[in-house]
Amino acid sequence: MLRQTISMGNRLGFRRIMAFWLRFAISPILTLRWLRFLQEFTRQHAFVPPHDDLVRKSFSAFLVHRMAFRSRFDILVQHFDVAGLLLYPRMLQTLWSGKKVEVGSISGRDQDYCLELCLADHCGSRHEGVFALRLIRVVDRAVLCTASFVFVRRPGDSYSIVIGGLQGSAQQDAKRTVIAATRDLGGLRPKDAVLLVLKGMMARGATPYLIAVSNSRHVINQRASARRRMRMRADLDAYWIERGGVHFPPFGFRLPVNPVINERCESRRDIAKIAFWQAGANLLTK
Repeated sequence: MLRQTISMGNRLGFRRIMAFWLRFAISPILTLRWLRFLQEFTRQHAFVPPHDDLVRKSFSAFLVHRMAFRSRFDILVQHFDVAGLLLYPRMLQTLWSGKKVEVGSISGRDQDYCLELCLADHCGSRHEGVFALRLIRVVDRAVLCTASFVFVRRPGDSYSIVIGGLQGSAQQDAKRTVIAATRDLGGLRPKDAVLLVLKGMMARGATPYLIAVSNSRHVINQRASARRRMRMRADLDAYWIERGGVHFPPFGFRLPVNPVINERCESRRDIAKIAFWQAGANLLTK
């Protein structure tokens, strides 16, 4: 692990490697503990070296605004401990090495859609989580929604998922793209579809709720301009409340994980909902 850390300077740009060593100087004990954890996890579960972006994961800006460095470290460790129990070994190895995993594909009325799981660092949400789930329209590879998240342990030997960020389409005609996808899926919005996949990933011994970071606790508050924060505030809190969210410190909201939809439903929307939920459940070991 130490050899990989030192050799990162040959692979990363000057700015990134200097930022890593600055963080090391600020939190040397936690950084060393993180490197030790990566080494041990590699030996026990992954069997391949972690991607450099995992090595240089930040404790100063991660998941929740104004959370203690130690708490962020604990969440990172919990995430991989839970992932090691839930995910298939080959899938975990793929993510650990920085590659993407094809989660599944769903067909709408006219278009096909695929789901990809990757490191949050590789889709513009490095500080919002460890893994990211993306919904992509196959025909043009348009990303419709991205959810960044971590696994966390909960009381009673259970687990939950913390959603650190939920980003819509970044296409030039994003609104039109999302509306078209919603109609194609029988009225199911892309962000609702991604949320269903995450709920499916709660199918094995999890708590009956997801956790979502609120606007005021979002990590973007650490260094974003006031104008950018205001743009975000118009979105996330309202969406979490719309989905049944209730106040849940220190993250923000707790969202109910509803029972799986009755498989006898025949509307295109309900069929799509079942397919997205099942895609998440299929990620878990039996």
